[in-house]
Amino acid sequence: MAELTRIERVVFLRGVDLFTYTSAEQLVRIAEIARQERFAPGETIFDRNTPPDALFAVVEGRVTLAGEAGRVRRVGPKETFGVEEILSDRLRGERARAEQETSVLVLEAEDFFDLLSNNIEIVKALFRRLLRPAAEVPEVAPPAAVPAGVRA
Repeated sequence: MAELTRIERVVFLRGVDLFTYTSAEQLVRIAEIARQERFAPGETIFDRNTPPDALFAVVEGRVTLAGEAGRVRRVGPKETFGVEEILSDRLRGERARAEQETSVLVLEAEDFFDLLSNNIEIVKALFRRLLRPAAEVPEVAPPAAVPAGVRA
């Protein structure tokens, strides 16, 4: 796992779903604050109930996120984790561990918020992405009228 150059970070971020609506110029700004970290198999990235200090994008490898009641999810390349916690300022609800040799881009919360405070276009792009799933939910059709004489 080689260290990504700044241009490679920009190209990588272009494929990350969270940054779907960001422009190339905006991605350059994000890449400038991102740092790459590596984790060995089984190494903890963060624990449950810890302060949300960063969000992460998996470059290579796989991360297991274990939450309450045995709930487990896995994220792989070009997927993010830790986003909800930094946006909501809630303690981490999951423990994140590398399943295998894993490389991630780390966006420190403080740097990320500084970047957002000076770049409304990035904020708008993130909102468009974060709100997209709700917009894609099909509208429920009103119930059909029940013909007279038929009991519902």
